[in-house]
Amino acid sequence: MNTTDNQINETEDQAKMLMDYAMALSKAAASEQEGFKLLVLDENLKLWVEIETSLKSAKNLLPRDIRDNLLKLSKFVERITLSKGTSMSKGDFDCLANINMQISEGLLAIVKNSLAKEEAYSLLKCAVDLSSAREANNSEELVTALDNNLQLWIYIKTLASAKNSKLPSETRSNLVKLADYVSAKTLELGKDINNINDTVLDSMINTNLQISEGLISNGSATAA
Repeated sequence: MNTTDNQINETEDQAKMLMDYAMALSKAAASEQEGFKLLVLDENLKLWVEIETSLKSAKNLLPRDIRDNLLKLSKFVERITLSKGTSMSKGDFDCLANINMQISEGLLAIVKNSLAKEEAYSLLKCAVDLSSAREANNSEELVTALDNNLQLWIYIKTLASAKNSKLPSETRSNLVKLADYVSAKTLELGKDINNINDTVLDSMINTNLQISEGLISNGSATAA
């Protein structure tokens, strides 16, 4: 699946806003202030209208069946909000809040899986490119493959080192160490590109393959 940073950021923003409005709806359910209730319902409805517009976009990254289900939920939110307004019962407010929380968690999981699949594919492609360049005995292609692989690992290290990374600390630490390993070995191989150390190159290729397989396996487990 091809995605863009803008699409991913948009989905993450929507997930965060859904969670924020879930908390606001819960507060509104216990509030006796009509103005506050009306404001929360109005803002939540606007968000769902925005989500519905995004879902109808051909560039939306979500699978078709999930998009269809979200569209149905959007219509439900719109219908109950417009028909009942501030006369909603506490149960109605709680229902809307629960919908927001569940969809927020689902969107974040989808984004995570999508990113993992993209990184897995990139790691796999770099591994294939490194192997192909060596098989062809083409120094120029090998230099390019090594550079692309290094850039990918620098990107992975940046993600793993980010303060807001949701990866377990052990996983982050291992990825940073692997990235440093790849950087060191890339420099080592680059010093004598015409006399490549096959053992080192094999190690780099296998590292990519193992991490790629792990990302795909974890994504499949989460989806299941």
